[in-house]
Amino acid sequence: MPNNQHRRTQRQAARKERLRKQKARRQKNRGSPTPVVTVTLQNLHESMRAGVELHHAHKFREAARIYRDVLKLSPDHVDALNSLAMIEHHAGRLDRALALQQRAIRLAGDHPGQFMNLGAIQQALGDVEAADASYQHAIEIAPAYADPYYNLGDLYLQQGEPEKAIEVFDRCMATMGREYHALAYKSHALHDAGRHEESRYLLDFNTYVKTYQFETPDGYADMAQFNKALSRHISKHPTLQGNVMSTEHGMHTGELLKDPAGPMEPMEARIHEAIRWYIDELPNDPDHPAVQWVPKAWKLTSWGVVMSDKGHERAHIHPNGWLSGVFYLSLPNLIDDPNREPEGWLEFGRPTADLHVKSTPLLRHYRPSYGQMILFPSYFYHGTVPFRSKQRRICVAFDVEPL
Repeated sequence: MPNNQHRRTQRQAARKERLRKQKARRQKNRGSPTPVVTVTLQNLHESMRAGVELHHAHKFREAARIYRDVLKLSPDHVDALNSLAMIEHHAGRLDRALALQQRAIRLAGDHPGQFMNLGAIQQALGDVEAADASYQHAIEIAPAYADPYYNLGDLYLQQGEPEKAIEVFDRCMATMGREYHALAYKSHALHDAGRHEESRYLLDFNTYVKTYQFETPDGYADMAQFNKALSRHISKHPTLQGNVMSTEHGMHTGELLKDPAGPMEPMEARIHEAIRWYIDELPNDPDHPAVQWVPKAWKLTSWGVVMSDKGHERAHIHPNGWLSGVFYLSLPNLIDDPNREPEGWLEFGRPTADLHVKSTPLLRHYRPSYGQMILFPSYFYHGTVPFRSKQRRICVAFDVEPL
């Protein structure tokens, strides 16, 4: 009995140490202490670059301090005015944001990005007419700049005018061709407009979400051995970071197809086989975007995701891809528990919370399974359902990017 107690004490101590290390890694991943940047006339360019990096890292207070210091030395610095306006907008200080953005526009003239940002501030202020005009002007200045179309269409959705939103998204695609953000938004705007058949046509999960039976790659005795090897490769990958991209309560790698590729080398060959199989399985429907935009040549990009307790992927699309896929390497036991469905499952049909659709989305859930690769058009909104388990959920995902 004392030996059992001793082993339990050792296990508890080891678990505490693992948790301590995990916490330390998470804190490290949030970023090291922010270096103090002293802005001078000689280093304005370098200071702005540091401010933008902090801004992108969501360190808004530190970025704002740099922008303000730049403006003390160079009051007409357009980029500093614009960037500080966006931070004030994010903080809800809309009157300050508006004044800064208007000043930037007076200095910059007809710049599409400046007018798009102005529209966003006006929209937040509730000045719908002014926001509409700003987005329209940004589109007139640069018809091939997609972001103002997104914002204008979303403004109409927020106002309960989905038909006008659909027109904007169609105009965006007519100008730019394959534009997956606009297509994804249109798919859900159609549902908002009561045009359910058209929406279901674009979001036809039955036809375009496919499962490919994955065969054991060469050099491995069976799938269990391969899954274990690739899980280890992802878990120890030098690019693995916590809570990045759309991943919550989990970690996400960078590109897996760079050296050392390890088990990803045979995995890449299997993915290309699955892509060709998917293309062969497509229906003869050239009007559907998934068929219309089949690439003749493509670039493959891949990453790994390691999820822990409460882990999930927020709803998102992959706008640079044509086809996306996921293959599961390690799954918590709850995946097969009918009383826990759909925890940890893949979910399609829920748009991002930033899109102001008002209708209830039509959701579809797919249970992850070993040995099967799930493939789907990259414009399909997808995410995962949060799960509660101490067991990890590890997968490898990929995009097929047209060349």
